Amino acid sequence: MSRIGAAVWSTGRAGKVIVEAGLTRPWLEFRGGIVYSPEKEGLDLGEACGLDVRIGAPVSADVDAVLSRPDIDVVFYCGIGTPTEVAAACLRANRAGNDAITISGLVHPATILGADAAAELDAASRATGHRILGTGFWDYLTMSLPLTSLSNVTYDEIRLERIADTSLWGHGILRDEGIGGPVESAGGGFMMRNFLVEALMLLAESAALEIDEPVFESVPILSDVRRERGGYVVEPGTICGHDRSVTATVRGGGRLVSVWRGRFDLQPERDGMEGSARVVVDGNPGFETIVRGDIFLDTYPPTGARAMAAVRPLRALEPGLHTIDELGMRPVFW
Repeated sequence: MSRIGAAVWSTGRAGKVIVEAGLTRPWLEFRGGIVYSPEKEGLDLGEACGLDVRIGAPVSADVDAVLSRPDIDVVFYCGIGTPTEVAAACLRANRAGNDAITISGLVHPATILGADAAAELDAASRATGHRILGTGFWDYLTMSLPLTSLSNVTYDEIRLERIADTSLWGHGILRDEGIGGPVESAGGGFMMRNFLVEALMLLAESAALEIDEPVFESVPILSDVRRERGGYVVEPGTICGHDRSVTATVRGGGRLVSVWRGRFDLQPERDGMEGSARVVVDGNPGFETIVRGDIFLDTYPPTGARAMAAVRPLRALEPGLHTIDELGMRPVFW
């Protein structure tokens, strides 16, 4: 079997789950990695990701040296950045001769970049003969199921809900989210806003719905107890999570709602909720489905699996900028 050669750009928690997912795919082989820390220069990819396994793929802070390797076919971009920065990194991978898959946005490029910038990115990607795809931090229930279930449905509301335990997030992201800080440190939640809005816009576009401008709301939640996980502490009276939602009115009737609720050190009996994903269609015909379990406590492993599942279907598409709904027409082989 001819293997697809892969590189991972950024070896934090997100990069780690990409590697874990890829190691179970016999058709893929990791051949390199890109790191930001000079201390990781020259390490094995497994070691750089904190895994107890040697992969035989070296990592380097020299981005161009890794991207230009002729034995690499696809680059997984796992770094944090603005949508423009993520787009630039993916295009850089294209120009070096690789497809690019990112979990850091670009789920709906026209929304997050703007229509003109997205069109320019598509044209530039097509000119390289390679592809860009944003798979995002979303799982099957809150993205793929609605995309494949809305034909011949009339409805008053489509509601997507996700409850997550943020304890396994990196400490840097927790601080950026204001977790463990006073209410005034909550910030605007722009990262989550972008993810929620992009997902909603992709759903609307794929279902051929015209919607008004989405409305985003973010409410910080204060803890009434001390919470501690993984060396990170949240004292009583400080932020332990957020309730966030994006709502859009459908022109012609109905609305789309996407809800994300996250808690640090989520405990169902104490917090009154548990990690889960839920889809509700209030319509004709209507349906509701909910899945609970440990897989939904940690958002990272499903994210890694989703990105890995996109590799071969993406390679079957024409060069350019793509969205995950296009992969629904292609078989996904694990």
